[in-house]
Amino acid sequence: MKRTILAATIVAVTACGGGDATLSPVGPSRTSSSAGASISGTVSGTGVTATRTLDGGAFSMLASSSVTVSIAGTNISTTTDGQGQFTLNNVPAGTVTLNFTAPGSSATITLTGIGPDDKVQIQVTLNGNNARVDSEHHSSPGNDKKEFQGRISSIDATAKSFQIPGLTIKTTATTTIRHGNKTLQFTDLKVGDHIQAKGAMDGTTVTATEIKVEDNEDDGDNNDDNNNQGNEVEGVVSASTGTCPAVTFMVRTTKVTTNSATSFRDGTCADATANGATVDVQGTKQTDGSILATRVQLEKKAPAATTVTLTGFISGSTGTCPAVTFTVQSTKVTVNSSTTFPSTTCADATKNDANVTVTGTKQADGSVVATSISLVPPTTLTGAVSGSTGTCPAVTFTVQSTKVTVNSSTTYTATTCAAATANAANVKVTGPKQVDGSVLATTVALAP
Repeated sequence: MKRTILAATIVAVTACGGGDATLSPVGPSRTSSSAGASISGTVSGTGVTATRTLDGGAFSMLASSSVTVSIAGTNISTTTDGQGQFTLNNVPAGTVTLNFTAPGSSATITLTGIGPDDKVQIQVTLNGNNARVDSEHHSSPGNDKKEFQGRISSIDATAKSFQIPGLTIKTTATTTIRHGNKTLQFTDLKVGDHIQAKGAMDGTTVTATEIKVEDNEDDGDNNDDNNNQGNEVEGVVSASTGTCPAVTFMVRTTKVTTNSATSFRDGTCADATANGATVDVQGTKQTDGSILATRVQLEKKAPAATTVTLTGFISGSTGTCPAVTFTVQSTKVTVNSSTTFPSTTCADATKNDANVTVTGTKQADGSVVATSISLVPPTTLTGAVSGSTGTCPAVTFTVQSTKVTVNSSTTYTATTCAAATANAANVKVTGPKQVDGSVLATTVALAP
């Protein structure tokens, strides 16, 4: 049962009955029977005077006065009693928004999935503009299949059970425990996890058939939109650098940093920070907009590395060896200190217009991290010269319908530039192919 917790504007509310801090219970403002759905619960918070013992022996300050609980869009409302308790009857089915108002406070929570005869019990902590649902129990008369939500306060590993506010959740060999699409074991549960349980209740014990471990976005801890926006990001890891536990990477457009205090769920630090891994990151937003991760949930491991080969001419080369990036066949290629250069140098193999063969690993963003780069072997042409223009040493001509260019670096074997570039001369030309398909001759010899 997913909840959305919303921050609301502070509203100054005058205490009912003037300065009297003790109120008697007030029922819903609309007179009616208790047929249909109902919501009852306890409101606790700061800045109040009354106390009571909560489940498990813990004490909490309770909002015992001037807390009005109402359903948005209706005239259904009530105020808490001296113990911070309230009940709303004739609650409409579906999704309802509860408003909590008190002097100096105004906060809102939204509850979904309320059935026509649902009996909902909640525990809410009110603090200024913020409201947090600590537990939420749903049940329907005549139906022993119930839903319960809350944060795990303690775990009994021997009995394979745990406590949430007001209830003991017991598991059996057939209980399904999951987080998203991932199946968990009982030992994966941790104190502080917010869970949703389904099962049959006997007294204060629920024998669960299914337990869902919820993300923080479902449990109300990080739902203050103004204060926590940007504290969580989910997506594919890219640009990962560093060594565990100190790693930085990108998820979408957000920089994430991990350290020795970061916890990793459903995978190791190495798995969760690998390029291509899908993760759910939660942490503290920094002044530069990045997130210092307190928890990284591995949703999906990075796919197995795919080796690709690209052949073509380099363009857009930037950087200094060994850290260079360029484009080949419209694909971004990254060169690093691990890249090798058979029979050439980094400088020659990464310059614009170089004809290269790149072998590397395809990344999640489609780019390639090069493991090796080699120059494409020179082209050899044999045939008669035609269309010769220019003056030695700068001459262009055609051999086998291919344009050939010679310059001051071209060498001539057993001949001269003038003889080897004359029309009708039968020559053998060797040199690298250029982007436009022409050949820049490194050697020219007269053919037999």
